[in-house]
Amino acid sequence: MPASLAIRTVTAETLDHVLDIQAACYPPAYLESREVFARKLALSHDSHWLAWHGDSAVGYFFTHPWRGRTPPALGTSLASLPADPDCHFLHDLAVHPQARGSGAAQALVDTALGWGNRRGLTDALLVAVQGAAPYWVRQGFHAIGPAPAYGEHAVLMHRRHA
Repeated sequence: MPASLAIRTVTAETLDHVLDIQAACYPPAYLESREVFARKLALSHDSHWLAWHGDSAVGYFFTHPWRGRTPPALGTSLASLPADPDCHFLHDLAVHPQARGSGAAQALVDTALGWGNRRGLTDALLVAVQGAAPYWVRQGFHAIGPAPAYGEHAVLMHRRHA
């Protein structure tokens, strides 16, 4: 991780940074509300992170325990998380366009995968959107099918944690 980069857990007080980065990265169809993020934070307070360069938040990663191979619908405020999760759902990784290439994405991915490993979540699941599947292949994921609820070219991907 670059020396000037810090990874910190998202809090209710830092959700504005998440929303700002999200708006810079996604078209309107992919934008999730503050309430959706706040609910994920309430359900799994320690599985979401912000990457910081100095005083600037430059990226975020929202993840949580999950069960099965059907991801939660985009924009859904989850009622609960499964009592017996069997995977780590990597919901949303976003790095501000001005910070791409800074190492923030890799630091966030490493933090998240480490979190899942420490909790015994041996499988990770995600939906790659906006052409991100090649990035996730480089992270050890493989496609297991389409995810049409997330968009026309969205890909459901899986990997075993190391």
